[in-house]
Amino acid sequence: MDNKIDYLIVGQGISGTCFAWKSYIGKQTFKIIDKENSFSASKASVGIYNPITGRKFNVTWNVDKLFNELKYFYTQVEKILDEKLLFEKNIFRPFKDNSTINDWNIRLASKKYQKFCEKINDDGILTNTSGYLDVKKFLLSSKKYFDKLGRYKRENFDKNKLKIKENYFSYKNEEFKYVIMCTGISEKKINLFGGIKLNGVSGNSIIVKSKMEIKNIINKGINILPIKKYVYHIGSTYYHNVIDEGPDELVNKTKNLIKDDISLIDSRFGIRSTSKDRRPIVGEHNKIKNLFIINAMGSKGVSQAPYCSEKLFNYINEDKNIDKEINIDRYRS
Repeated sequence: MDNKIDYLIVGQGISGTCFAWKSYIGKQTFKIIDKENSFSASKASVGIYNPITGRKFNVTWNVDKLFNELKYFYTQVEKILDEKLLFEKNIFRPFKDNSTINDWNIRLASKKYQKFCEKINDDGILTNTSGYLDVKKFLLSSKKYFDKLGRYKRENFDKNKLKIKENYFSYKNEEFKYVIMCTGISEKKINLFGGIKLNGVSGNSIIVKSKMEIKNIINKGINILPIKKYVYHIGSTYYHNVIDEGPDELVNKTKNLIKDDISLIDSRFGIRSTSKDRRPIVGEHNKIKNLFIINAMGSKGVSQAPYCSEKLFNYINEDKNIDKEINIDRYRS
């Protein structure tokens, strides 16, 4: 009788949690271990999913497939947990000047932008197909659910305790068929996948109270997300280091944008893991069979982790290809 557990999942951020749910829904066994880092990217995530991103307002890579999967995936999890996690909200982008208006009118000549435009006027543009995941609730509720099933343990992963056998792995007296590394920026220290270069990008988000009343997400350099009456989650800053720069920059930007008094409720800090080409890294170790990685979600973990988990799960179980744009093999050619 084979008593091996299917997956050892290392890391319970958004990626590790998504892969765990994929395994659970697929009726496979797993164990998650997580050291519960205070600086993980998931801790500071505002949780927004948005089809148009970046300073140049580019349409997200593979947007239709990503967003179809994220809605299907989180809806499944909501039903199992009996909790609301995913919320649809339009995004309003105020125009800075006439040049910004002209730029958007040029973009809207393209069909790939037109489908995301809800309304445009002299004040700004309202875009659709967006919203947010309550990341904190998603992670905490998932952890509690898996903990009750005996599938979660708070533990610092020790790679020296991971023993590679002929057709399986042993780790602290348990046997696993596959190991899935979902450790974000901590992979640099663990260094099981030494051939890939991960960059750490730190950032803060804040929770504030304000008497202003807005219905949509506001995007102008920062995102202002209404989470309940008079309470807003705002983010994020981007620093090319791993230092907690504190909430001051965000507080000042928020005051300049909304022109209203705010009171700071909470400040959160996290370090995002990114790749050189800003795409996720998914796939198998080039020398150790059945050792896998999901990493480099950057600031798009909410939208990319369900899709990447689906791709890796199908690669392992059905031998389906992983998209070349996210495949770890692109670092080996």
